[in-house]
Amino acid sequence: MEISKRIKIGNNDYYIIVDVEYRKIGDNFPSLCLKNYKDEHWDGGDCSILIEEVEKQYTPEKAKHYDEHIGFMADVLYIYDRMPFISGIKDIYISKNDNIPYSEGYISKEEMDKYIKEFNIKMNPNPNFKLNDGRTWKL
Repeated sequence: MEISKRIKIGNNDYYIIVDVEYRKIGDNFPSLCLKNYKDEHWDGGDCSILIEEVEKQYTPEKAKHYDEHIGFMADVLYIYDRMPFISGIKDIYISKNDNIPYSEGYISKEEMDKYIKEFNIKMNPNPNFKLNDGRTWKL
């Protein structure tokens, strides 16, 4: 299953994409978990709080740390560095004339990882990140 949540970075609206799946926990109790990120329970409320914090802490200067030339990649990597569990990011542009989407882009986690490696982008690894523990978030 795929969950999409909006995040506003600067003047741009992005949508983080999170892959989740139901798993048996304990006595066959179903629990919604992050599919491709450790064995972690998904919590939409904690994710919304994290999104709010990432939005509040954003500055163009922080984003330029990731890419000085391509604003889209700077924003995407800024988000990815703080939300390592996402499987991709969409950007959707809304037409001002008729208020409907007229362009949509998507970059996957694999494409972000390739870009980071190819262009030697310095990320801030956070192996202790837990969605349900705000003390582990790097903002």
